[in-house]
Amino acid sequence: MVEKAAKPLKKGGQKLVKIAIVAPYSPRWNNIASVRWEKFAKYLSKDHSVYLITSCFPDRRSFREFNLGNANLVEIPLKYFKHNPYSRHSNDPSTETQVISGAIRKIKAELRPILEKFLPVSSGGVLLHDYGAYFVELDKIISSSERTILITTYDPWFSLRLGNYFKRRYPNRVIWFADFRDPSFDIAESVVTKLNLYKYLTKRILTVADGILVVTKQMLETYQRMCGQKVFFLPNGYDGQFSLRIDSQGQNESLKIVYTGSFYPKTREITWFIHALLKLKQKEDSVFSKLKFIYAGKDFAYVQRLFERFSLLDLLENHGFVSRDEALNVQNKADLLLLIAYTGDDPEEGISVRTGKVYEYLATGKPILTIAPKNWEMREELESDGVSRVFERSESEEIANYIAWFFEERRQIDLKRREEVVRQYLYENLSKRLEEIIQAVLRRA
Repeated sequence: MVEKAAKPLKKGGQKLVKIAIVAPYSPRWNNIASVRWEKFAKYLSKDHSVYLITSCFPDRRSFREFNLGNANLVEIPLKYFKHNPYSRHSNDPSTETQVISGAIRKIKAELRPILEKFLPVSSGGVLLHDYGAYFVELDKIISSSERTILITTYDPWFSLRLGNYFKRRYPNRVIWFADFRDPSFDIAESVVTKLNLYKYLTKRILTVADGILVVTKQMLETYQRMCGQKVFFLPNGYDGQFSLRIDSQGQNESLKIVYTGSFYPKTREITWFIHALLKLKQKEDSVFSKLKFIYAGKDFAYVQRLFERFSLLDLLENHGFVSRDEALNVQNKADLLLLIAYTGDDPEEGISVRTGKVYEYLATGKPILTIAPKNWEMREELESDGVSRVFERSESEEIANYIAWFFEERRQIDLKRREEVVRQYLYENLSKRLEEIIQAVLRRA
């Protein structure tokens, strides 16, 4: 638990703390991994001296708007990349280069955890980072101060290696926080990471860490069992304008269900939702005929193929790969938002899966239909608005019934309750929570 009596980090308007954040996924890039530490850097830089050390493509092109506040951006060009995944030239589902088979994805999911232990690599275009340049930049930042808060975010693994090295080199000067946006072992989509070796390697590298940050409650329990009470819950969040408003009721002429995001073999698949659509067609054809499913995301070819296979193309409005701002606009068209959190074979594995999309969805005034395990850790928060529902993957008939019910009733969510849920996940408030965590760890140091 964080000690509430901890001394403040700032005093008399001075910036007393230097914070160096190693976040190899650039804020210029269009993915969830890019957002987390961009937002924390933005708010922490109001009162502290913040450096965000990140990778970039050689041309330093931006694929999304970002705001680091007063933070210093230190960019390190990649040493190698196979392709830039954010430079999409075609959203044509028939384009073969856009189609990545499930088999290839599975191979990549198994190779990455192995390769990253030896090389400074990460996913998203086979990226090879310049470890030596990170080392040089960090050394300049740390050696010039009496004390530095060093935050390294996983993945990739080399960020943990940097944290471990500088904590050992400067044991009194560096306070090291290892941040886990994703688990480093027992990963849902990877068989190899279930070997005890990966847990052992994680525990060993974290031995000298002063604090560990995790994004789910299940990860909190898992990492506390391994590393003790120096583990803290710091989830992802949302930063932007609220859209919490009552939508006009309309005449039940159509029902737009929207999904914006990615899919992964077995662990996050859309086929379970398609089964529910087929049930709806059998039971409530009058509702089914007025349904439109709108998709925006990098897996547009996968979605197109499945809807074609099940003869549902008439329902599909496929926007393809779009910018984050465009994805938010697509979400605003929804009557009902679809969230697929986990569809794998092990419900216990999926209890803690929190896609970054859930926080964007919560910040709208839209009801959310979620496919997740029965005991999913965000179920109570999501269903607290009185309309949104969470279903297990096998509940295709129940999902169909819910869609038909929602089409007829058009119930409005409890906006007051939704706002209460969203506010605890605003990055501005989460940054204050992070400051409290830093205070508590500094008192121990």
